[in-house]
Amino acid sequence: MWRLHRGVILLVVIATVLSACALGGTKAGLSYSGPTEITVKAGEFVPGTPIQYLGQNEQGARFLIEGQEAIKLVGDSLKWSGNVTPDVIINVNLRILHISPKQVITSGLVTIALDNVSPRKGEVREDRPVRYTLPVTYKVDKGRRIPGTSIRYVGEEQDKGAKLEGVDGYPYRAIGDSIMWDGTLKNNVDLQLNVRVLFYNDDFMQVLGTATVGITP
Repeated sequence: MWRLHRGVILLVVIATVLSACALGGTKAGLSYSGPTEITVKAGEFVPGTPIQYLGQNEQGARFLIEGQEAIKLVGDSLKWSGNVTPDVIINVNLRILHISPKQVITSGLVTIALDNVSPRKGEVREDRPVRYTLPVTYKVDKGRRIPGTSIRYVGEEQDKGAKLEGVDGYPYRAIGDSIMWDGTLKNNVDLQLNVRVLFYNDDFMQVLGTATVGITP
């Protein structure tokens, strides 16, 4: 039965966010937003929030939300918005898809907004306790960087492709080629970007893919 709930909820979520799966760079910083599925084991928290799953009883799923207990059923919401660390706000708007004594499965929208970012290329820490992978799509104008990275779009070079600055090795990409970047946005926030070129000309480049944001509160 939970598969039916899951399918319906996912369709609603995807239809809602097709036009807003990523909010590129802003003057204040960066924002990432999109659909995700989160499994929360008993005793653990929805990442980056004070929503803790306690387990299941005869009434439903027991949660502790900001210190107050709540009983939730399949289809019920889990919502929270606040600072997970200075200059980093997380907003979760989830629905419960499946409940068992050991875990709950949820799906919905997550938005991460970051201020005062300073992208630096380097290794990422995959053990950060808060990690979300969200869809991104960017239109990158000539001379501008892919948001959150040090990769700059130089423009189209005839017979070679889209020329990039700030990548290792060969700087040209054709339509369908991948662009990857690992680095930090803040001292306690990492970014792994994995996108592909959808289109380019001498004025701009369009890319689509995923961004994995890792945060240490």
